[in-house]
Amino acid sequence: MRFAYPFFLASFFLGSTLAPAQVLDLAQSKVTLAESSALIKNWELKKFQNSLDPSAPHIDLKQVNLQEQGVQMAFDLQDFTYLNEVKGKISQTDQASVWEFEDQNIRFVRKVTPDASGLFLNVSVTADFKTKKPSFFFTLLRSRSPEKDPEERDRQLAFFSNGKIQRKPLKDDLELQEHSGNIKWIAALSRHFLIAVLPNGSIEPKVLTQPLGGAGSRTGQIGLIYPVTGNRFETSFRVFFGAKELDTLRAVDPSLDTAVDFGWFTIVAYPILKLIKIIYKVVANYGVAIILVTLMIKLLTFPLNAKSMKSMRAMAKLQPRIQELRERYKDDREALNREMLVLMRGHGYNPMAGCLPILIQMPVFFALYQVLYGSVELFHAPFMLWIHDLSAKDPYFVTPVLLTIAMFAQQKLTPTSASVDPAQQKIMQFMPIIFGIFMVTLPSGLTLYMLVNALASIAQQFYLNRHLAPGEAVVAKR
Repeated sequence: MRFAYPFFLASFFLGSTLAPAQVLDLAQSKVTLAESSALIKNWELKKFQNSLDPSAPHIDLKQVNLQEQGVQMAFDLQDFTYLNEVKGKISQTDQASVWEFEDQNIRFVRKVTPDASGLFLNVSVTADFKTKKPSFFFTLLRSRSPEKDPEERDRQLAFFSNGKIQRKPLKDDLELQEHSGNIKWIAALSRHFLIAVLPNGSIEPKVLTQPLGGAGSRTGQIGLIYPVTGNRFETSFRVFFGAKELDTLRAVDPSLDTAVDFGWFTIVAYPILKLIKIIYKVVANYGVAIILVTLMIKLLTFPLNAKSMKSMRAMAKLQPRIQELRERYKDDREALNREMLVLMRGHGYNPMAGCLPILIQMPVFFALYQVLYGSVELFHAPFMLWIHDLSAKDPYFVTPVLLTIAMFAQQKLTPTSASVDPAQQKIMQFMPIIFGIFMVTLPSGLTLYMLVNALASIAQQFYLNRHLAPGEAVVAKR
């Protein structure tokens, strides 16, 4: 199936300025329905505000997709473009809002029913065609990522197909593409929020993604495509707008939790986030919860770190022999590596022994990084003193500076394997500065974790220096 009308659709909904017809007051949000067939004009979340100011407006859909339009509906036939501008007849029952329009061409009815949970809307659409029949019906979402967008990496269009999520970052130029195969939902995402449309009916839709506004516009559209096979068309779908909170997303649809991007180590990230939330229920402060989880992870990985450190300290005794080999084979790196390997094996040292603890801890580190970066639980969550929002950067850069100092101290205290090239050691000396600069723009909750982890590593190093066997207590020279 190939479509010849992508730019026609792009202009379909531009310039609609009709006043809202009705507001649905749900448990956690407020939905403004459009007076035209466009369905949703805006959607506001009661729990979240766009700044820490108590009088700040609540987060709404326009702040997530940066568009005036919410969920749109359209037919591919140009004869029906006027439906976006007409005012239909609106009726209200105890359970639903019904919009209907009829003329010589079409009778079009949309019914919106809030779900009993208050999380999403159930929408049904019926169209009877009296003259011409379109080929396709669309349910559409738009989003935009402007230049210097602070949420550039997270402003995406996405859909779930064939058991996995596919993401289309708006910072990249989108391509006109069709997708099929057990479509569960389409969505427009930001860092902490999303709007999703989930098909319900017996007709299985396809997905169309397309750029809007030309090259470099960083604006795109994603839609569910339904074939129209007769003079009467019927379908239904659900619409959800809210925070990317795992339990809420799963309550809407089990697959919707994949919209929260925890990367390759999602299986590790889930229990870490759950642990943070459990501790939060006790201490009522996410900053304190982060500190406690960091210390718990540090304690659990202590045996691995201790084993690695003992191995490196034992190898420090071979430093004179290794230096001799470097001098002897300074012009033959292959021979140098071979002789060093023979020396290490002769003393029962496995080079992987020092790397294994780090490799084991890497999934935990990356999972925790993603949790602290993307979890909506940290959105506007205060810690103490000058840190009022753990999802935002440290406003005074105190924690990145402290982290840089702590990493320098940790580097001086930690022994280096004798097999590490001196040139590499010199490069590593600049890593604390590079890491500190990198953390300046990242969430303070993530920087807090890194700082606590570095301080715990220093304490651990002091402990091992005091408790290793005398022969093992060799401080590596820098």
